[in-house]
Amino acid sequence: MRKIFLFVFFLFAGNSLAQEVRDLRILHWNDFHSRNMPYEVQKKKDGETTRYYVGGAAGLFGYIKQNMNSNTIKLHGGDEYQGTPISSITNGFSQIQFLNVIKPDYMVLGNHDFDYGYWMLDSAINIAQFNTLGGNVLRENINKPYASLTGFKVVNDIKIGFLGLSPEELPTLTLPKNIQGLRILNTDSVLTEGISALKSFECDLIVLLSHNGIEYDSIIASKFHKDIDVIVSGHDHKALSKPKIVNGTLIVESGWGGRYLGLLDIQVDIDKDTVISYKRELIETVLDESVTDKDLQAFVEKMEEAIKPELQKVIGKLEIDWDKDKNLGQWQADAFRKKTNSDIAFLNSGGVRKNLLAGNITVGDIWEINPFGNTINLIRVKGSFLKEMIANHLKKALEDYEKNGYYDYLIVSGLYVEYSGNEMKEGKNDFLKSVKADGKEIDDEKIYVIATNNYTATQINKYFGNLSEPITPEETNIIDRDLIIEAVKEAGIINNKYEDRILNIDELKN
Repeated sequence: MRKIFLFVFFLFAGNSLAQEVRDLRILHWNDFHSRNMPYEVQKKKDGETTRYYVGGAAGLFGYIKQNMNSNTIKLHGGDEYQGTPISSITNGFSQIQFLNVIKPDYMVLGNHDFDYGYWMLDSAINIAQFNTLGGNVLRENINKPYASLTGFKVVNDIKIGFLGLSPEELPTLTLPKNIQGLRILNTDSVLTEGISALKSFECDLIVLLSHNGIEYDSIIASKFHKDIDVIVSGHDHKALSKPKIVNGTLIVESGWGGRYLGLLDIQVDIDKDTVISYKRELIETVLDESVTDKDLQAFVEKMEEAIKPELQKVIGKLEIDWDKDKNLGQWQADAFRKKTNSDIAFLNSGGVRKNLLAGNITVGDIWEINPFGNTINLIRVKGSFLKEMIANHLKKALEDYEKNGYYDYLIVSGLYVEYSGNEMKEGKNDFLKSVKADGKEIDDEKIYVIATNNYTATQINKYFGNLSEPITPEETNIIDRDLIIEAVKEAGIINNKYEDRILNIDELKN
C-alpha cells in the first residue's frame, strides 16, 4: 500500500507546510501492572540519591490529559493486570474500571491479562468501554480470534488502521489452565491478513500494538516496514527516550508501571501515505497534585480503602535495598527451600515483580513482589538428572538471550554451579565443572528434592528444554506469597547480600 520514508528527524514544524500534511499525536503506555497508587523511585546523580514518587492511575491520567490535543490517540501496549493486590482480589475488574475512565482508543492484550483465566478476561472485556486487540489468539472451539486483529479510526483527516498482537510465547508466559482452548496463530500470516483488511479502508497510517518486546518487534518491522508505520511495543519494560527505527518503521515503548508516558508527534502526508517527520518525548509522571486527576484518585482510594489496613501491616525491616533479580530473588528462593525442607530451590526471575528499598516491609510489599499467588511444588530427581537439568537450563538461557535479547533465568538456593561459558558455546558436553548442593558435589545416585513454584513446574520445557525423562511435580498447596510473609515475620530484620551461585569461570579469567 505504501513505502514509508522519514524525511525529517527530530524536527517538527508547529504548522503543516502543505494542506495534505496532517498532524497526529500518539500518547502511549504499557505494562501498567495495576500500579494504581503512586510509588517511590530513586535516582542517583553525582553520588547523591534522590527519592520521589511517580505514577498511579490518577497521576498517569493527569499527564495524559495535560498532553492531549484535538489530534490525539491513546494507546495501551498491554499487561494492565497483575502487580498489586487489588488486581488479584478483583480478578482484574479494578483495572477495567480505571481504564473506562482513561478510555484508551485501543489496548492490546498482554500475557498477564490472561492470568486470571481467559473466561475472567471475557467478563472484564464485556464491560470495557474501549477497544481491545489480539487477533493472533484463536478460540479453538469456535475457530475465531479471541480479540480483534484490526481497528480503524479517523483523526485530523488521517485514516488510521490498527493491528494488535498478543505475545507469541503466551503458552509459556501464563499457567496452561489460563488459556486452555486458545492457540497462538502464526505472526506473519496474521499480519498479512490484517494489513490486507486495512487496505480496503485506504489507510494513511498503520499502527501495530504488539506485546512482544522491542527485539521481536524489530523483526516484524524488518519484514513489514512497507505497510506498518509505527509499532507501540510492550512486554520487556523498556523506556525508549527516542524511537528505534527499523527500515523507516518507528518503534516506541514507555517502560512499565505508569512511570513514563510516551508521546510521539508525527506528520503524515495523507496524499502519499507517508510519515514525513516525528518528535518523541518520554514524560516521567512525577507526582504533582496540580496534574493528578482528582476524581480518578478518589475512585482509586475508595477501592483500595477496604484492603488498606491489612496491606499496611509492618511485618519486618529491610536494612539493605532488595533487587528483585539479585538479593531479593535469592532470599525468596532460600525461604522456599527452608520452609519445605528441600535440598534445592528454583525460582523463575520473572516471577519476582518488584524491587524494594530499605525500610519497613509491609504485607502489601510482599503482595506486589509476589502477585500471582503461585503454589509451591516439589520435584524429586536423581543427581545425574539434576545435572542434566542445570546444563539444559544454561544452554536454554543462552539460546533465548541470543534470540530475544533477554531470558527468564532461574534463581537458585542450596546450589552452587561453576561452568565454562566458552565450552558451552562451542557445544562441548562437559562444560559443567562443579555442581554442589549443601557444599558437596552432587551424588549422581542420590535423590534430591527441589522446591519451585507451579508456574516453573508446568513450564519445564521453557526452562530446561527437552529432558531425557518426564518430571512429575508434587503439589503442596502452599501459596508462595503466604510462605514469604511468614518467612519475613520470622526473620524480623533482613540484610542479605547477593551471592554468586551460578558462576561462569571464563568471566573470572577476563
